[in-house]
Amino acid sequence: MVRMPVLKPISGHGNCVPVQRYLEKNGRALARDFFNFSETPDADLMREPEFGKPFDWAAEMDAFRAECGNDDPWNGKRARTFKHFVLSPSPEDEVSLDELRELAHAWALHFFPEHHIAIIYHDDNENRIPHAHIVVNNTNVVTGRRMHTDNPLDLNRALQEMAAERGLRALSNERPEPSTGFQRLAANKGEPRAKARTLQETYRSRAERRAEAAGGYSWVADIRNRVGIAKGLARNEQEFRSILVMMGVGIEDNSPRARRQDWIFSLADAPARRVSGERLGASFGKAALERRLLGARAEHLPDASSRELLRLARKAVELKDLDELDSLSNALEVCSKWRIMSLDAADSAIAAQRGRLRNGVPASQETRIRKEIEALEHARDFLKERRALPLHDVSRRSDRASGKGSWAGEPSGSERNTPQREQPRERREERQR
Repeated sequence: MVRMPVLKPISGHGNCVPVQRYLEKNGRALARDFFNFSETPDADLMREPEFGKPFDWAAEMDAFRAECGNDDPWNGKRARTFKHFVLSPSPEDEVSLDELRELAHAWALHFFPEHHIAIIYHDDNENRIPHAHIVVNNTNVVTGRRMHTDNPLDLNRALQEMAAERGLRALSNERPEPSTGFQRLAANKGEPRAKARTLQETYRSRAERRAEAAGGYSWVADIRNRVGIAKGLARNEQEFRSILVMMGVGIEDNSPRARRQDWIFSLADAPARRVSGERLGASFGKAALERRLLGARAEHLPDASSRELLRLARKAVELKDLDELDSLSNALEVCSKWRIMSLDAADSAIAAQRGRLRNGVPASQETRIRKEIEALEHARDFLKERRALPLHDVSRRSDRASGKGSWAGEPSGSERNTPQREQPRERREERQR
């Protein structure tokens, strides 16, 4: 019989104190790893030797879950307050503790990158084979929402795939793909079309708003601002990806088995800090970004402005100037919305909105227009101070308007090969002939 890694899920319906007491009693833990707790360093990982004193991970899980209201019953059923997974490798693989830790980290962060995770390692079985107890709080530390697993089968499926990638024994638990038309019809019958996570253009979770109110750092807001700058400067997907790299942001597709296709963004210097586009807001999802980049307007910022704004953005990333990144992202969004390419254009947009107020508008529209004027003024003043926009509209290269050529405004391939200074002489010779 072929043995494989075993994943045993256990649902918890109370506080985390009993499971912590069970996993750590009598000093039985070989090691402990923690992700996404308030005391974890930038790498989002805290290992046992770094504590210096016992770490009460159950208390932090329970307090945060209660703060978000996720201890309450759901649809008349008791709340599932945490999940406890037992990951047991095959005895035949003779996995070391370090190898087990790496596999447990990869699996847990693949499915729960934004949850409190406590991993306790034991070898209290008959053959002293190390295994991992993975406790995951039910509350997302970014959104404050309850844990939801679209397809529980994916949890074990991914473990088997990860084990195989590491040369360990694995056994597929995939259902065979439907091979006939009737089978495919039956497999797809009744599957509702997945809805977007939010309809808000920019979505800020309760946890993010709380961090901002306290003057703390929100890595989700940091990623959102960097992605916002990239989408404001790029004319196509290739440029978008290139600018993200310059801004220290990774991008990858989410799981092909997810209910909705999306991009996952992460910080290059802290890869565990990952967030899907739609969690940043409706305008940051893959579908919305692809539509925007595919239909990028010819009315784009002048090349000189684009280069200067990118320089400012990269400098802000280097200096960790989060306020500057936020202002840059907001200013670029305003320029895109109002097709602003000069300070004159910004003044004209502001004057037009003020004219609407003078002419009288319904009360329901007045607040919105005043907010738009405020955003326009902030963007204009910011870009003027940074000297990032020309005073008047300037003519742009034809290849720029058509979306061709390099992002940095370099000559296209045909222009590089053409001796520009000889063209007037050639035209004179043509007229003489």
